[in-house]
Amino acid sequence: MSKPYLIVVTGRPGSGKTTFAKKLGNEIFMPVLSRDQIKEGYLHTLGKSHNELLEDTNKTATEIFFDTLMGLITNNVSVIAEAAFQHRLWSTMLEPFMGKARIYLLICKVDEKIALDRFVRRGLDNPLREYFHGDKGVDIARKGSELSVPPYEEPRIDVPIFKIDTTEAYTPSIKELCGKIFVE
Repeated sequence: MSKPYLIVVTGRPGSGKTTFAKKLGNEIFMPVLSRDQIKEGYLHTLGKSHNELLEDTNKTATEIFFDTLMGLITNNVSVIAEAAFQHRLWSTMLEPFMGKARIYLLICKVDEKIALDRFVRRGLDNPLREYFHGDKGVDIARKGSELSVPPYEEPRIDVPIFKIDTTEAYTPSIKELCGKIFVE
């Protein structure tokens, strides 16, 4: 039996990774597992906002995300995993999947100013975003203070890596990416 696909979609906040992952999943008929959505479900259960959480809640949500991901891969379910993976924090958590899945890393890229604008806009457009994620930058922007883009360290793992410009249309397109990933 072939190994399942693990397509990791990542990028800095505001890079368009969630929108891209959902469109990719719809296009290729593959489930999308979002780390942020796992956290949101966890917070619904706890009945608390991000700002009321215990210090290790993000760690717990991340562990649930990777446990769920491993359950899917172990049971031969190909999946798109979407999160703001950063090398220092996440690379060791991806290591257990090496050899178990055909892993592809898709990094969403966009100009830092566009990423920042998207980040602030989504927070201002949806007040529940702050409730679930405690986006402090949105509150700072609401008060009129200038924000800067937090640093983002792309994951560096030994798998095929594709960088997607999400400024407007996807470059390369989803069709072009599929032609490179599903060539077997």
